[in-house]
Amino acid sequence: MTQAEAGAFKILKGLGIAIVIVVSLVLIAVYWQPVLSTIVDLWNYLVDRIPSDGGQRTAVLVYMIAAVVMGVLFSQAGHFTAYGIAMGLVPLLWVLFWEGFPPLGLDPVWTSNMGVAHLRPSQVALWAVVAAVLTTAVFVPLEMREKWQRRRRSRRG
Repeated sequence: MTQAEAGAFKILKGLGIAIVIVVSLVLIAVYWQPVLSTIVDLWNYLVDRIPSDGGQRTAVLVYMIAAVVMGVLFSQAGHFTAYGIAMGLVPLLWVLFWEGFPPLGLDPVWTSNMGVAHLRPSQVALWAVVAAVLTTAVFVPLEMREKWQRRRRSRRG
């Protein structure tokens, strides 16, 4: 009886996946232009907010690279707790770098020591969100690939 239930579940799971694929294709066909327009608008919004100061621009670039590296490194841990840690560290360290922690007397003097002008808080928040998205875009596919490889190895052995 258990085998029959497992088979029925697999059939329903496959049917559900097929329905999701068809619905996704229909939504892509219907909303292609608005989605593309939104992506272009979002890209232009980000490009317009790239800092003009060379030091700030370098800091943002290094931060984006660090977000990618954190996504890769934490994906090697192999579970979503590591993803949660990365999602906490990436934006919090960025905000700490730019804003410090004044209640404890920690002012961001290292930015001025580096010759980097202070970013506005709205830009700090924007780039923290972009880095979180970038970390997710790196981490999730790597985690899914690892899960797929584990499943494939377990089926072989």
